[in-house]
Amino acid sequence: MDLKDPYIFFPLLISLNLLAYVINVVISILWDKALKIKATITRKEILASLIIVLLNTAIAIPGYVLWINGLIVFSSMPALVTFILLVLVLDLLMYVLHWASHTIGFLKEIHLKHHEHSEEFNSVSLYYMSPWESIFFGLLLTVVVLLLPLNIYGFIAFLVFNWFYGVMTHLNGRSEKPYFLIFTTNFFHKNHHKLSHKNYGFYTFIWDKIFRTEKII
Repeated sequence: MDLKDPYIFFPLLISLNLLAYVINVVISILWDKALKIKATITRKEILASLIIVLLNTAIAIPGYVLWINGLIVFSSMPALVTFILLVLVLDLLMYVLHWASHTIGFLKEIHLKHHEHSEEFNSVSLYYMSPWESIFFGLLLTVVVLLLPLNIYGFIAFLVFNWFYGVMTHLNGRSEKPYFLIFTTNFFHKNHHKLSHKNYGFYTFIWDKIFRTEKII
């Protein structure tokens, strides 16, 4: 399968983004049902989240253009090394961007929409954000892939991990365990939504520990 063929790439990209959205909704609904949590959701939230799905698809276009024109080059680096490298690099970069989104004026205004879900998460919380936030993350990821000679399969594995981790950390829960080994949990991220100015970590709590921005309530 030639992924550089636009008649393969774009239908696959659209299908996978829609499938990811549906799976996220199903997981969230089943999770809340198992915990007997009644999360509310509005048509406005559903529409806003679907717009983000479309943007997540569209933001891949610059990367695709760079790829087919030879500016993004995937290498023979082991897939596992690529995956670990991306987790480490993006964990730091997203911590910095997350901190900036609570500190710098215009970024703070953009990020406030995602924090409308502070008391409870619902089935579209992961996708409920400003369109600009989706664009910024997509561009950040494109720059990282442009600069690093990554393995394409390791990159795809990271994208799946990033989505799945986002789903897990935007689930409601009754557990009060903020960490699993070095990784953050939904409780840790829920604390961030409540506190706003603490717990910026995405995958791990390492940078919160280092920069003393960790707080659990």
